[in-house]
Amino acid sequence: MDADLVKGRVLALMAPIFWSLTGLVIRKMDAATEWQINFYRSGTVALFVLCVLLWRYRRQTLAMIRCAGFKAMVGGLCLGSAMFCNIFALKHTTVANAMLLMAVGPIVAAILGRIFLSERVTAWTWLAVALTVVGIAIMVGGGDAGGLLGDLVALGGMLGFGAYAVVLRMGRHVDMTPAVMYAGLFSSAGGGAAALATGQGFVLTAFDFLMCLFLGVVQLGVGSVLFAWASRHVSATELTLFALGEPVLGPLWTWLGVGEVPAPATFLGGGIIFIALLIQTFAPPAVKGR
Repeated sequence: MDADLVKGRVLALMAPIFWSLTGLVIRKMDAATEWQINFYRSGTVALFVLCVLLWRYRRQTLAMIRCAGFKAMVGGLCLGSAMFCNIFALKHTTVANAMLLMAVGPIVAAILGRIFLSERVTAWTWLAVALTVVGIAIMVGGGDAGGLLGDLVALGGMLGFGAYAVVLRMGRHVDMTPAVMYAGLFSSAGGGAAALATGQGFVLTAFDFLMCLFLGVVQLGVGSVLFAWASRHVSATELTLFALGEPVLGPLWTWLGVGEVPAPATFLGGGIIFIALLIQTFAPPAVKGR
């Protein structure tokens, strides 16, 4: 198997480990609202990614950002919308519902990848996608219905994430890390505007502020940078499939961190998803498109 493909798949597999910390951290917060969390978390990730770019490219950073071009901005808008929707959905629907809606990601990426990238989806990938859908359906089976608004926002977030994965592949010949920086800027601007419009303002407890910084640097920043690097070698469908490790690990961290024991269905469904991820990790690569 190609070494670059293996490296890309490992990076794509690592990213959701960091992303999956979101629920635990939010559960630990005092009183921060979704708008405040979006403002501080997203603003922090934008600064973090800028520092990463300056570290990697030094004096060539501005030229590198220009090289990423318009695709990075479009990808940032897609990812920024997903980031924004993710926090909002966690506040307005059940975690189980949000997990189920995340299954839309690989399907969206597969369709858009075929249309815009001519990426062939292998039988192994479709098998992994099918197992993932089954696994998540088991995880949320029997759960309480979440709020309709939160469900719709979660669905919109996954549509945005699927589109982001495709845009990353469209720009795979250059470093698309600036897209994560743009995403932070877009999501932070949206959160700040909403915080002002609702009168909530920007005042947080010291603990909540530190947790937002953690979410921006570690949870979202490190994970998103790894994911952007992985996009140079991994197809759009695979990227969103690997990202589904997040809903598998999220309940585990919550269980370990705050003592919330997942239902048996969560363990069963999560095990099926892990099998799907392993299948995709070691599957032969698809034939490259144009």
